[in-house]
Amino acid sequence: MAVNNPQFLINVRKNLNLRSNTYGKYYPKAVEKETISLRGLCKHMAEHQSIYGRDIIEGVLKKMAGCVVELLSQGNPVKLDGLGIFSPTVQSTKDGISEEDLKAGKWNPASYVKAVHIRFRPEGVSEDNITSRIFKKQCALTTYGIEEKVDLTPEVTDVSQKKFIKRVTPLTDWLKEQNVEP
Repeated sequence: MAVNNPQFLINVRKNLNLRSNTYGKYYPKAVEKETISLRGLCKHMAEHQSIYGRDIIEGVLKKMAGCVVELLSQGNPVKLDGLGIFSPTVQSTKDGISEEDLKAGKWNPASYVKAVHIRFRPEGVSEDNITSRIFKKQCALTTYGIEEKVDLTPEVTDVSQKKFIKRVTPLTDWLKEQNVEP
């Protein structure tokens, strides 16, 4: 499949936190494009000169996804070579467990485990290295625009009642608005 838009688009947005010592500075933010479904991924893989069709690839990946979830739910980290390691982690409640409750047996995991998360650690070995700084080299980073939060209800003073939208202005247009030559 030919890549229509190989760029990794970056917007920049202004820090509007008045209590921050970096108030007013601009910071990059990845532009999220369309999420690719399992079917879309399978179609993409099949178009890469694969001897297997989308249906076969999809069947294998669905089975793999189910097995990965099953293994993670049993506490097993799963390594997918060339991609990384998926590991289960737990988030505890704020209060924790007292030593007295531990000694008295007055605890169970459901009461002190708030959530179970899945952590992903990218592959970091030789040609399969996709750790953050190495992966950046594979991305065609391109600045797209300025992302701003626009207040739709300037007359409302109660912050909880305000309504905002995100507006992205292409960088060249934003520079013109600022009377700066691109």
